[in-house]
Amino acid sequence: LSLTVSMYSYSRRGFKLFWSICLCAQLVACGVLAKTDAQISQQVLITQIESGTAPLILDVRTAEEYEAGHIPGAINIHFREIAERLDEIPSGPVVIYCERGIRATIAERTLMAAGIESVLHLEGDMLLWRKNKLPIEQDSFLSETNLPLTPSAVVETAQTADLLEQRWIVSAVEAKRLIDQGATLLDTRKLALKRLQDSVYVDWRQFSPDELTARGRLLNQDEVLTQKLQSLGISQQKPVVVFADPPGGWGEDGRIVWMLRTLGHSQVVMVDGGFDALVAAGVSGQQGKHVPTPGDFVVDRNGTWEIQRDELKQQLTQDNLVVIDTREAREFAGKTPYGEQRGGHVPGAIHLYFKDFLRQDGTLLPVSEIREKLSSVGITPKTQVVVYCTGGIRSGWLAAVLVTLGYQVKNYAGSMWEWSAAPATGYPLEML
Repeated sequence: LSLTVSMYSYSRRGFKLFWSICLCAQLVACGVLAKTDAQISQQVLITQIESGTAPLILDVRTAEEYEAGHIPGAINIHFREIAERLDEIPSGPVVIYCERGIRATIAERTLMAAGIESVLHLEGDMLLWRKNKLPIEQDSFLSETNLPLTPSAVVETAQTADLLEQRWIVSAVEAKRLIDQGATLLDTRKLALKRLQDSVYVDWRQFSPDELTARGRLLNQDEVLTQKLQSLGISQQKPVVVFADPPGGWGEDGRIVWMLRTLGHSQVVMVDGGFDALVAAGVSGQQGKHVPTPGDFVVDRNGTWEIQRDELKQQLTQDNLVVIDTREAREFAGKTPYGEQRGGHVPGAIHLYFKDFLRQDGTLLPVSEIREKLSSVGITPKTQVVVYCTGGIRSGWLAAVLVTLGYQVKNYAGSMWEWSAAPATGYPLEML
């Protein structure tokens, strides 16, 4: 019996030793695989990205890893799908990476076997990129728009102006590029412990009447608005980048973008993901208060994206009109937490809370999901949409999103503060 036990113990030790050797062999093999002869340093790649000269960048991780954060401009093809999707990869230089190097090296061998010889493995892969706090892009709303603002596209001022005329939203990486090129940076966060480089705080209330019932509207005096905007450093030909704190905000960035577009500035954008995204993209902070050089912008109103109370009243019976209430569900149902004189919603309005278009981190949902939300309530790019909230802030934000996606939308800036203060006989409200 004792001999049997001894043999059994010896057998178990031998079995463990065998698998330990196998594991070591695997680790050594992985270490060998992780090495590559042709590498590109992280500093060289980020310089190429910023200058618009980067080759194709290929992320071979899973789609979930890619969506969570990837190198700006990278496309995603899982390393096991490379052989089946070679037609998507050019024969020229390709930069390849994964999380730690193993999958990228396997993919590299597949590419080289297919005749693609110029394959550069990113030194340190995504793990080192993240550790070095280099810019990270998320697969989001902006990656699916049909107006990409690529690094090379923002080199020429004329090209930038043309692109931004149609795009009201940019990624943090794109915003940083514009900021580096001299764009005016507006921060809509009132209580902020940290400000970004050369940013100027702006409050939408600066440009609206003091009276509560009219507070959502823009001031009527163009000369007053011009003076206020010039004091912020806003110039006619210089892009303006606006950011906020999307998870905790009220859509103030979208309101400012909508306002400036309505007042005639054609190169104003808000940043997808706001402050946190800009910090992640490498925009540095500043010490003290930035005093801007006065700009030369002059108000020249554009009524394309604005509708007044009586215009809305007249159009409520139109078949192709959809009115969106962007407030909270309790407000839509009839609660009045923010000073409305009557509760309820504009007759026939549908409810789409503006934050339902955001992820938890404050970035926008992918385009497909946004379009699906809109389609489910009968909204297409041919539909005339009117958005409103309490004072045109949250609705101004949604207007910016819809305009970027090609929808026809007008913001009713007076919103519930104004509508609820008017006689109920002429301006009724519906309750749930």
